[in-house]
Amino acid sequence: MTPDTAGTRRGWSLVEVFVVITVISILIVISVPTFGRAVEQSQADIAAANLRAIWTAERLYWLENHTYTADLTVLQTNGLLDPAVVSGNTVYVYQVPSAGASNFTANAVRTGSQRWTGGFTIDDTGTLSGLVQAGGQPAIVPGFQ
Repeated sequence: MTPDTAGTRRGWSLVEVFVVITVISILIVISVPTFGRAVEQSQADIAAANLRAIWTAERLYWLENHTYTADLTVLQTNGLLDPAVVSGNTVYVYQVPSAGASNFTANAVRTGSQRWTGGFTIDDTGTLSGLVQAGGQPAIVPGFQ
């Protein structure tokens, strides 16, 4: 007996290929905004962690000098802060706009994006505040949501 090859298929029709490509395209279009938001959330969490590192460095600096410093490079040269935070090659730019004998504030400002704007602030008490937002999107704050 010879097998009947008239009923077997060797490939896909053009319609089947277009249906698969259409379904994959729809899934990609749906997932791209979610992925972008997840990336922005992770960058916000990194900025919050860096602000907490600045807060810790400022507190250690205060123990030695009884004052806070507005210069992040001073914290870096004393070995209290990672050079990556000071370099400014990140998505956020860190600065200490006010520092004195009894208090300070440090900022992380979102840069390099035409879509996302905002930033975060930490003060001498360790209170972290601020948000990052894009038009038509819910605001992003550091931490799990």
